[in-house]
Amino acid sequence: MSRLNIRSKNKALGFILGLLIFVIFIPGCWALTTNIATTAARQTENKVAVGADVQNTSNSRSSLGVGLSGIADYSTQLPFLDAFKSSRQWITQCVSGEPNCKGEWDTEEYNLLNLDENGWVKSLPSPEDAPKYTRVSTLLLREIPNRYPSGQYIVTYEGEGAIEYSFDAKKDEAASKPGRDIINVDATQGGGIMIIITATDPNKTGNYIRNIKVVHSQDEQLYQSGEIFNPLFIDKIKRFRVLRFMDWMGTNGSEQKEWSKRPKPESVSYAYRGNVPIEVMVNLSNKLQAEPWFNMPHQATDEYMTNFAKMVKDSLDPKLKVNVEYSNEVWNWSFPQSNYALEQGKAKWGDKGDAFMQWYGMRSAQMCDIWKGVFGDQKNRVVCVLGTQRAWRELETYALDCPYWVAEGNKPCYQHGIDALAIAGYFSGNLGGKESVSTVESWLNDADGGFGKAFKQLREGGLLPGFKDSLPDVNNDFRYFLDVAKKKGLKLFVYEGGQHIVGIEGVENNEKLSQFFMELNRRPEMYDMYTQLLNSWKQVGGILFMHFVDVSSFSKWGSWGALEYVEQKGSPKYDALMDFMDKNPCWWEGCAVGGG
Repeated sequence: MSRLNIRSKNKALGFILGLLIFVIFIPGCWALTTNIATTAARQTENKVAVGADVQNTSNSRSSLGVGLSGIADYSTQLPFLDAFKSSRQWITQCVSGEPNCKGEWDTEEYNLLNLDENGWVKSLPSPEDAPKYTRVSTLLLREIPNRYPSGQYIVTYEGEGAIEYSFDAKKDEAASKPGRDIINVDATQGGGIMIIITATDPNKTGNYIRNIKVVHSQDEQLYQSGEIFNPLFIDKIKRFRVLRFMDWMGTNGSEQKEWSKRPKPESVSYAYRGNVPIEVMVNLSNKLQAEPWFNMPHQATDEYMTNFAKMVKDSLDPKLKVNVEYSNEVWNWSFPQSNYALEQGKAKWGDKGDAFMQWYGMRSAQMCDIWKGVFGDQKNRVVCVLGTQRAWRELETYALDCPYWVAEGNKPCYQHGIDALAIAGYFSGNLGGKESVSTVESWLNDADGGFGKAFKQLREGGLLPGFKDSLPDVNNDFRYFLDVAKKKGLKLFVYEGGQHIVGIEGVENNEKLSQFFMELNRRPEMYDMYTQLLNSWKQVGGILFMHFVDVSSFSKWGSWGALEYVEQKGSPKYDALMDFMDKNPCWWEGCAVGGG
């Protein structure tokens, strides 16, 4: 999800510019790699139920997919019933008056915590011990007032110790008992739920506090039955044919390498420690009968990829295909994976500017060989995706053809089972560019508040200088990349798409414009913009289009969500997506889910 305002005229110049000029960083994209959601799993005897009843058929002829927002304590997506699975990383704290304690909010001693294999705190130091911290806390449902339900929550846990609650949560002492606390929560305040462990395993028997679950009382019976997903969340995404788990996997900057250290369903939280486990993602895919789209971590070993593929083959509904992509936007210098690819490429082939993209192509090919090898006679269920940057034409050739690797005796990368070339499908009209500020600010004085000119720019272009990113420009790029894909015998996907109206290069700090951009996303005219975008995609011959993202609150960092919160009934963007699917069942051969 990036924008590079470079149209390369020749390959050598293109790579020099690509390496010297930092890709314009869209802060909202980075925020979204850690932004927005809760996850959960029912734990019984330290095991998590991840089975799913197959029942959804509303997406069997769907023509669109969606990216799921990342897991964080400030989620408005609320996909899971156990809110603790969205909890923030443990915060180490002390109390004023204790030795060396200044009463700071966070002593920043997470690395000193005594954690078990699932991330639960096994012990706490006494005040006279060397670490400053004497307690740990975490946050849930933070700073999202009125975007999650108030009322009574049930907190269950195993082990011995003491737990306190703060911010919007108050413990009902009379109704609580060891292992089961009742808290009353006022969601209108915005503070969220703070959980503080002040003592754990006081008798030194190894019976520390663990397996904390936080479930709204109205959902307790459903949760105990084995359900882990919020029905409201399921209802909002059930129409989409593909779920891209890029943010759920924490792909951008992922530290995942070894299979033995992959995230497990029993993990304390899915907001860190490797993020969402495979079992939970497959569970959701099976439940919705939606094809998963997994992004392999850029540092993942071959063993990691092999075992990942085996687990998916063994647990994903055999009627479903699986889309697989190596990392995400490996050309985007905002993300660590791009620099990693450059380092690896140069180490293998020398100091060559295009080494990052050729190495990306090679690793994508190797990934595809692994996955299709694991699936064997079911290899047609695996859809291997190779991405490229829409704004940098010809960049794709280095990954597709990968001549450095070919020179070592290998086939071109795209011939290793790659099925689809993928690009972004965003439009912004360059409303948030630095060169556009004065003009767009002047529109705010118009009688209609500037909305008319903004939508004219989005629809037609011609009103602003700089980067050309209105709907006709996007359509032209669709045509170019469709031609590239066809020449290689590939399909063309949009891995992320929709509006991209956000301030960049400091413009995000312009409060008036940021508010204007958010309101643009809420205007009824946005329905028409989305409809025009999707119709043009279909008309040029594109196939799968993935919207970015499902549910996400708006801010100066971007207005990415089709919905702003999970209880929202609809919006111009969401309604346009739903209506497009109604009017345009999937149009390509074998597109019915489970239809080959």
